[in-house]
Amino acid sequence: MLAALVLVTAILGGTIVYAQASKVTTTYRTALVTYGTITQSIGMAGNLTPVNEADLNFASAGTVQNLYVQVGQTVAAGTALATLDTSLLSAQLQQAQATLDSANAKLSQDRAGPTTQSLTSAENSVGSAQVSMNNAQTSLADTQAINAQAVAVAQAPVTVAQNALTAEQAVQQPTINADNAKLATDQATLAADCLLNATSTLCTTTDPVLVATDKTNLATDNQPIVADQLTLTSAQSALTAATAKAQQSNDQAAAQLASMQQQYSAAKASLYALQTSTSPQTVEMDDAQIQIDQVNVNSMQNQVNGATLTSPIPGIVSQMNIKAGQSVTSGGTTSAIVIFSPGSYDLTGTVSDSQVNLVAVGQSAQVTPAGSTQALLGKITAISPTATVSSGVATFTVTAELTNTSNSIRPGISASADIVTNQVVHVLTVPTSAVHTTAAGSTVTVLVNGLPKSVAVQTGASDPTRIQITSGLQINEVVVIAIVTSSVPSANGASVLGGGGTRGTGGGGGFRAPAGG
Repeated sequence: MLAALVLVTAILGGTIVYAQASKVTTTYRTALVTYGTITQSIGMAGNLTPVNEADLNFASAGTVQNLYVQVGQTVAAGTALATLDTSLLSAQLQQAQATLDSANAKLSQDRAGPTTQSLTSAENSVGSAQVSMNNAQTSLADTQAINAQAVAVAQAPVTVAQNALTAEQAVQQPTINADNAKLATDQATLAADCLLNATSTLCTTTDPVLVATDKTNLATDNQPIVADQLTLTSAQSALTAATAKAQQSNDQAAAQLASMQQQYSAAKASLYALQTSTSPQTVEMDDAQIQIDQVNVNSMQNQVNGATLTSPIPGIVSQMNIKAGQSVTSGGTTSAIVIFSPGSYDLTGTVSDSQVNLVAVGQSAQVTPAGSTQALLGKITAISPTATVSSGVATFTVTAELTNTSNSIRPGISASADIVTNQVVHVLTVPTSAVHTTAAGSTVTVLVNGLPKSVAVQTGASDPTRIQITSGLQINEVVVIAIVTSSVPSANGASVLGGGGTRGTGGGGGFRAPAGG
């Protein structure tokens, strides 16, 4: 009898059956074949960045003079944001314009030929330019003399301090040398005494006191030299600053003289050209000079215009990386001011190399910002052509632009996205748990007149809950997604301990098969 029971157990795969028969109830969890939509997607995560963002820098170097906005302020396109001090630039622009005007006048004069009035005017220009040049020469000489005196004044304390330091070192050095020698001797004595007897009075008290006293004496003897050295360093710093300031002043005066010399030479050349016959070559040279001077004016005008930062877009000030009085250079890697337009954002994330071929520009994406339960519609706008490899793992950058956003989103907020790679609409679908796939193919169990029947099917797209059926089933057929068996006590008290079937993930009603005897 026991052998028979074991055999039955093996055949039924774990279901134990007593000799007394009992009734077993089989319940099928079912679902209908219905029309539905299957959406397949790939997930990615990243941060939302504004589509319209202006990273602004001054087009010229200078000192920040005015700031007209602050972080968080809303601005319109064309709003002035900040300006540089344009005093020097404006003067240079005026000079460049004057040079251009002079070149144009010379061309007109050369084409018209010399007149008494033009000759007089040219001679006056030469005289005026010479006076300006002489004044600049005098100013340069005066400036150099004043600056030389300032440097000499700054040099005097350096000399005094250096002499004092040298004298102090001569006086103190023998004492310092003696201090160092005594300190070395006492330290050697301490080491020797402690080596002989670490607990002796010499090791613990007498010798350490001598060494400490030596160090104190050495520090005291060094103090005058240290004080003189600090005085010398301070005087040298003042001399360096005075020298740099003097050189800058001399350079500016020299540049002014060079400019006046150039104007004087140009005035003499103009006079000479008037005094001689005007040739076609002279007119051509005049034209060439005008073009050069016009380029210079345009360049200076661009620098003056670039000294004012204006917002090219309407938006909100998100960054202010400058302050009044700060010196800035043209360009730069850090933006002076950043403006963004709210309401339009990109999400940039990555997908794996095994998924990138499933993603295409124009595909839809459902983007959910952090802290939100409502997904926003977007579309894929860019896919990097090459991978980024980190620790042997290749990923591709993908950008999705949100087509439905709101002004409440803040730049930089994290978000997740589901990229829709495939979607089929109004197709026959069943829960994924209803389909059983092996190497031989896919099958579905259907109930026909209350009895299960295996049917071969062809499948298509699938998502986590449902799968498309392309052939083998019809609408409203009943499919089995799980089988649950249970034992029912017999009249004489015997029972069957039944094994349960696999629970599916889909929904559906239940169907109870007729009880067996």
